[in-house]
Amino acid sequence: MPVPDGPAHLPLRWDGGETPFVLWHFDFGGDRWTAVYTGDIHSGEPVPLRIESACVFGHVLRSAQCDCGYQLEQAMDSFARNGRGLLLYGIDQDARGLGIAAHYAIYAMRQQENLDTDAVYARLDAPVDARSYEPVVAILRHLGISAVQLLSNNLRREAFLRESGFDVELAPLEAPLDIHNMSTLMLEKEDLAYRWSFETHADWLEPLQESVAQFPDRSVACAALPGGGTAGTPLARADDDGDWNLAHRLATAMPTTIPAGTLVVYLTDLPRADDLAVYAALGAAAVVVPFADLPAPLREAAAAEGIKLVDWERRNAYRTDRPQWRLEHRSAGIDIYRRGDRLRCVAAPADGDGARIALKALRETFRTQPGTFGTVTRSGSDASWFELAPSPGAEDSALAAVLSTASGARAGR
Repeated sequence: MPVPDGPAHLPLRWDGGETPFVLWHFDFGGDRWTAVYTGDIHSGEPVPLRIESACVFGHVLRSAQCDCGYQLEQAMDSFARNGRGLLLYGIDQDARGLGIAAHYAIYAMRQQENLDTDAVYARLDAPVDARSYEPVVAILRHLGISAVQLLSNNLRREAFLRESGFDVELAPLEAPLDIHNMSTLMLEKEDLAYRWSFETHADWLEPLQESVAQFPDRSVACAALPGGGTAGTPLARADDDGDWNLAHRLATAMPTTIPAGTLVVYLTDLPRADDLAVYAALGAAAVVVPFADLPAPLREAAAAEGIKLVDWERRNAYRTDRPQWRLEHRSAGIDIYRRGDRLRCVAAPADGDGARIALKALRETFRTQPGTFGTVTRSGSDASWFELAPSPGAEDSALAAVLSTASGARAGR
């Protein structure tokens, strides 16, 4: 046990006022901690305890993407309001023990490279949670505390304290879900087994995926308000057996009045770019799909509509390969998709009648040159898209020809 620095007696501003706190500093060979408490911690009653890992993004810069700031504020406000409580703050535990530099690296890998949790920590050659709680035990014993009321949803912290001989009562501390923190907290539940009360994206996706697993041309969507423990009972659900009109089917199925909350659309397959405008009009904040690799043009289309396009392959990866219509190119109202040896051309509704006129002209051009473009095999019931089947082995050249002709047709219109 290192010789602590302190105590310092300071009035701290929490819960709308100033409350006297006692502060100690401990340095366990470069692993620094501070203990901050108010009230009588030796009354015989379990001491309200919050173990907090440093987070410069959440605690200092007030990031909305994690719950760190919320939990620290809730804990300290309750200590000030009730006149009793202890905060143990791991100064060097940013990024779950990896440090602030790693925290920035994690964000870069997630945001610039779109890597998921496993890939990020494999790149770092580090565990998802590298924190040690041995200092917590030493500090609690130094302060003469044997029973705590743990403000946490972290099962690892609870188990460690019990195994170390402390009496532990649990007081869950959970931030409400919103569009900013939703994915982060769901990742914690899946990766770290935190005891959150809400369901994750996986819980919503799995029943949809099971219903289409044996049907490659069938797609399903549902709209839901995650966070209420209601997985399996969405606000609306829609099926599409091949007419490629899923977004409008879901819009038709939506209730007239939508309860307050963060509306999320879950899909078994990648959306069309123009579907995203439909989902945005419904009030959806996010569209979640069970894939890790999302086409850059599709991400850009989602950003343009103000929607978060969330990749959630994780435990939701299909057991057998499920080819997708991937957006290859957008050219002023004409979107080009590819799935294996097939191409689809779509008139984006946002471009109005001009896009449909251009699409019709393209179709006639392609019909007259099947050797270059392939054979027109299918059309949408609303004439907003058609499908091409290039000659075997000519898929890449056909795609290049389609892209060139589509761009030229739109430019000259």
